[in-house]
Amino acid sequence: MTKKYIRTSINFGGFYESIHDSNIDYMVEAYEYKFEDVDYKKTFQSYIKEYCYNLESYISDEYLIDIYFKKIKLYSPQYYNYDTDVIDCIINTNEAQSLNEVLKKDDEFLSFLKDRTTSCSGFVSFYTYDDALNNKDNKLIMYVLEYICNKFNNKEVVYNEIEFDIHLLKDKQVA
Repeated sequence: MTKKYIRTSINFGGFYESIHDSNIDYMVEAYEYKFEDVDYKKTFQSYIKEYCYNLESYISDEYLIDIYFKKIKLYSPQYYNYDTDVIDCIINTNEAQSLNEVLKKDDEFLSFLKDRTTSCSGFVSFYTYDDALNNKDNKLIMYVLEYICNKFNNKEVVYNEIEFDIHLLKDKQVA
C-alpha cells in the first residue's frame, strides 16, 4: 500500500548569503527597521510559506501539475560550511509521482540530475544517477524540486515576487 504523503525537503537556496537573504535585507531597509530588531525565525517562516505558495503556482503554470506543500518548516544547519537551509514539508505521493514523471522526460533536468549524483573531489553523492532516477527512497522529488527552485529563483525570486512579513522582536514592536 502506498503512503498518501511523503516527507521531502526543498533545497531552495537557503538564507545564507543568497537571493532570499537579500530580499529580506531589502525589505528591512525599505521599512527602515534595524536589523537587530528583526525576529528572523518568524520572518524566515513567513518567507518560506509565501515562497512555497508561489512555487506551487509556478509548478502549476510551467509543468501543469498541481502540487501542495504541507507542514512547511525551515531546517537550518548549525554551521553553514557544509550545508544550507532547506524547507522540510510533506507532499501528496501522487502529486510527487506526477511531477517526477514530467521531469524524467526533460533532458535539461536529466543533465542536472547526472551532475548532482556524480561524486567528485570534495563531494560524495549518497545516491547514484540510477538510484535517483528510479526514485530510491523517494529521493527523486528532492532533485526535481531543487531543479525547479533554481529555475523559479532565476525567473521569479530575483524580481522580488515573494511577498512576506517582516516580524520584529516583541520588545521592538512598532506602536
